[in-house]
Parts: sequence; C-alpha cells; structure tokens
Amino acid sequence: MKKNFYLFILIISILCLASSCKKRPTYYMPQEFKDYVDFPVGSYWVYEDSVSGIKDSIYLYGRNLTIYECEYNYCNYEKLEQNFYCLYWQQCSGISMVEEIDPLIYTYIGPSGYYFGDCNVGTNVYNGEYLAYYDSLNINNKWYKEVKCFCRNNIGWNNDLIYYWAKDIGVIRKEEPTSPSSDTILVWNLKSYHINN
Repeated sequence: MKKNFYLFILIISILCLASSCKKRPTYYMPQEFKDYVDFPVGSYWVYEDSVSGIKDSIYLYGRNLTIYECEYNYCNYEKLEQNFYCLYWQQCSGISMVEEIDPLIYTYIGPSGYYFGDCNVGTNVYNGEYLAYYDSLNINNKWYKEVKCFCRNNIGWNNDLIYYWAKDIGVIRKEEPTSPSSDTILVWNLKSYHINN
C-alpha cells in the first residue's frame, strides 16, 4: 500500500511539472532577411569614400548560426554572429536578433551597417527606419537590384546613418556623419566585392 502511495505521488508530481512547463517558441530568420545579411566565410567588400578617396575593405572570416534562448521575450530564435577584418570601422562583428515577435522583425547590426527586414517602408524599429525600396538603383554607373534603404538614428548627432543594401550583395552605399556636431557626411560606395559561394 505504501508503495502504491509513493507511485501515486510520483505520477502526480510528474503531471504537475509537465503541465506547468510551456514550450518556448523558436523563430527563424526569414530567407528574405538572410539574402541581405548572411554571407559565406571568405566573402569581402571594398568601399571608397567619395570625398577623400580613402578605401577600406571588410573581410568575413567567421560565421556562427545558433539557436539563442532569449529571456526577455520568452522565446528562442535563430541568431547569426559574424566576425570581420576591417580597418576603418571599429565594430568588426555583426549580429542579428529578434526585435519584435508580432509581426516577426529581425534586426542586424554590423560593420557594414544597420538592417531590419520583413516589414513595410516607413516602419520604425530600434532607433531606425525603413526608408525606401528600389527595384534598381544606379550608384557610380553601376546598377544594383532589389535595394533597401535604412536609417539608423544617430542620437545626439546632427545626422543619421543611412545604409543601402542590395539583395545577395550586402551594403552598397553608406552615408555616415564624421562627428556629432558636424554636418559633413562620409559617403562610402561599394567599389568591388566577392561573395564566396
């Protein structure tokens, strides 16, 4: 009888624990998002400042795709982490994260720039705005297709950061202020690139 009682208590305990545990949802980066920010190791991009002619390159040497357990919104999500070699930009890593769940919006911040996807033009997310979409855009006599333009609010600065992303290529143009009080903008245009497919 005592044995049955302990077995009964064990079964009740297991059922209580099982009913109190909720499975956390897992979110994955949409393919549209990946097409703009996720590239193979060995890819690189060379940019030139349109005013000074200074060139800089960004070389992707590390990429890690994991499922991250996020505590603040009680979900798991696919997280992209990238490592780059670059000279000019101080942040030589890139990271994606879920910014909103309903609707699902991922953001990406890296040395190339700021991106968020799967939303409409005019959407504001995490101190930024989706400014425009171009079927094609000509920059320095070169045409790029499926270009998205994003603004990242540079809080406390006179000007914001503007980034143009082309599908399957990455950032093709960056407009960045030189200092908080200056109205001078550095415009970095993509000169060449290699996607290591």
